[in-house]
Amino acid sequence: MKAIILGRKITSRTETIKYVAEKFDWKDVFIGISHSHAFWAWIMARLTGKKCIYYCIDFYSPKMEKTFKGKLLNWVELQLDKFLVRHCDIIWDISERINEGRAEFGHYSPLVGKTHKIVPLAYPSAYFRFRSSVAQNRGIFIGLDPYGLELMEGIDYLWLGKGKMSLEELLDKTSQGGFGISLWKEKGNNYYGDPGKTKLYSACGLPVIMTNNTPYAKIIKETQAGLVINYSKIALRNAISEIVRHYNFYKNNVKKTWRYIDADQYRNLLE
Repeated sequence: MKAIILGRKITSRTETIKYVAEKFDWKDVFIGISHSHAFWAWIMARLTGKKCIYYCIDFYSPKMEKTFKGKLLNWVELQLDKFLVRHCDIIWDISERINEGRAEFGHYSPLVGKTHKIVPLAYPSAYFRFRSSVAQNRGIFIGLDPYGLELMEGIDYLWLGKGKMSLEELLDKTSQGGFGISLWKEKGNNYYGDPGKTKLYSACGLPVIMTNNTPYAKIIKETQAGLVINYSKIALRNAISEIVRHYNFYKNNVKKTWRYIDADQYRNLLE
């Protein structure tokens, strides 16, 4: 039996795991991506006697939400996470900070005696692009939610993700920009998880301007493939000026990030 992957098709995490599973012929395992899909993967694994992998790609706490509905939903997800990490055979977390959140908000450490691995977001090699001729002054903003748009008045940028768009079209339009923009004001799932758009910019050959919320910020700093800034209009404008002035330097450094975001690194993940 080939590996069965449960997860929302729109998530890049799902597509990445499917790519790796097919390329390296994973067998006899159910992989649930996110809380709800991992629960169904656990049920199917128990019914068939196969192993179950819980891939945790998000972490939310009731303390992060202000509304009663939000607090209730996050509480349910936290309880489901507790169950899954105790009963699934293997636990994959998209960042080291997931378990940090469990200890901080859930007050439990469920990974003792478990097969536990950190599996950051990565992309298939077909996603990677590097254009020499691009609009250096134009920013690319990917996302359905307008996080950070309040800082971008007067900036030349293209917002991708608002309407229907094929993956190929998204990759091509992104690769034609000058730099990618990822901005978060508050600490939330962007801190505990591994937001896909920051790495997608790098995969498409763009220097990244981002706030220091996500784990990927450390790699951007180390490779000098972009700039990590505070959440402010002045910081954003200064960063854009710096990127444009020294564009070739930051552009050429982008390829240094690729070894961190290439999905082929997970060929031995099940061993």
